[in-house]
Amino acid sequence: MVNRHQDHPMNNISDKNSDVICHCSGTTEGKIKELLASGGHDLDSLSRKTGVCSGCGACEDLIKQLLADYR
Repeated sequence: MVNRHQDHPMNNISDKNSDVICHCSGTTEGKIKELLASGGHDLDSLSRKTGVCSGCGACEDLIKQLLADYR
């Protein structure tokens, strides 16, 4: 059976909330947004709750951007 919709542009859109943004801790963007919505408004708090920014540090800029966007 041929999938006529396989080239549909919507098939290439990823669910940003399930994107892993910290590979050291396995933390997703959705988890960070959830914590931001429930009161985790600083980098230290997010790091303690998830482990982000406590390994290699590659996620730090993205976490800071999410914090800035939330404010």
